[in-house]
Amino acid sequence: MLHCTMWDNDTTMDSQSDLEVIVDFLEECYQNYSQEYFQWPPPVSLNEQHQHPSYQLQQINDESPRIQSSHLTFCPSAERMGTFSGPLPNCGSTSQSSLHKCSTRATGSGKRVRLFHFLFELLEDPSMAHCVSWVPSATGVFHFSSTNKDQVAALWGERKGNKKPMTYQKMSRALRNYARSGEIMKVKKKLTYQFNLNTLLLLQKSSRKPF
Repeated sequence: MLHCTMWDNDTTMDSQSDLEVIVDFLEECYQNYSQEYFQWPPPVSLNEQHQHPSYQLQQINDESPRIQSSHLTFCPSAERMGTFSGPLPNCGSTSQSSLHKCSTRATGSGKRVRLFHFLFELLEDPSMAHCVSWVPSATGVFHFSSTNKDQVAALWGERKGNKKPMTYQKMSRALRNYARSGEIMKVKKKLTYQFNLNTLLLLQKSSRKPF
């Protein structure tokens, strides 16, 4: 009876871990979709405002050419931006902050990074070669050290801001999920993976550090 209870507990823990991996993967896909398709509307020039009926300005005499402020307000309303305890920021800073919140997520470094971005950063860092390394870099194939793979997972957990320590087992499940979207593929060799060619080119371009 005790053996059955322990087996049930292990099964529950595995199910919870799998669920966490799936939630993380779906969240990353959503963030990536938002970054690609979310665009802030461009500012409207005064000439376009005169032409567009929704921005028509009232005729005012030439001696006092004033434009009513209500026609030039492009900041999101306070209700959409949330409640502010201090003075409201200017339009420019508010819109920049909104875009940043839509495209990034607060982590320990303040920067939103997906797992394959994070691994590419480590692979480009010579000091991390004892944990993960290219084999070779030209093909996008990389290999985790059997003795230090958990160190990579722990660093990834810290980057994400996880409260619980990240394990290599859980990180490898997230890597296998990337096979569905195509960024990273599993190689038959143990602890070895490969970047998709298009993903590798984009990562190289963004880092501005060609091999």
